[in-house]
Amino acid sequence: MSSRAKLLFRYIFVGALSLFPLILVIIVVNYLKNLGVSAYLSLHDYTNSFGVTLALMAGVIAIFALLGFSIEKYGRSIFVSMIDTTFEKIPAIRSVYSVSKKLAAMLSGGEDGTKKEVVLVEYPKEGLWVPAYLLNRHENICVLFVPTSPNPTSGYTVLVDEIRIKKTSLTLQEASSFIISMGADFPKKEEVSGLIQGD
Repeated sequence: MSSRAKLLFRYIFVGALSLFPLILVIIVVNYLKNLGVSAYLSLHDYTNSFGVTLALMAGVIAIFALLGFSIEKYGRSIFVSMIDTTFEKIPAIRSVYSVSKKLAAMLSGGEDGTKKEVVLVEYPKEGLWVPAYLLNRHENICVLFVPTSPNPTSGYTVLVDEIRIKKTSLTLQEASSFIISMGADFPKKEEVSGLIQGD
């Protein structure tokens, strides 16, 4: 392949990368638009009325906003607490609902005892450090979730000895930003580098 062809491919690659954030935003907006259209069409099939459908969708959005406000302001919602109490009494659903609730609380950085630490662990072998979420611990054994790039919601759950992890001051948001950006966004780089070099 000639040097000019290689240079052309390089220009195309760099140009495509420069537009990657815009393309990602368009994909997310398009997904949300399709989700909204799908919800509207499903509701319209039942109501058969444009005005009623829009009113119902506005009501659902208002309920979400009210729940969010209540949880942010007071730390809990009576409505959500009633749902929790109901589902915890149903044996077949209780375990799935409980796990889902814990995962949602972890990803949102909940303050009610579910806020998780971000640590560094050598994985998948010694010498390779990755950020992980500390989910649970028993004595000196830690349960970690090691997220994968660029999707921090997928990954591996591992058990490690506490002496094999390094605690950080990274928040869930900072760690998620590092993972999603595949390391391009490197928050608290001095602290993280110091922890690894101090090994």
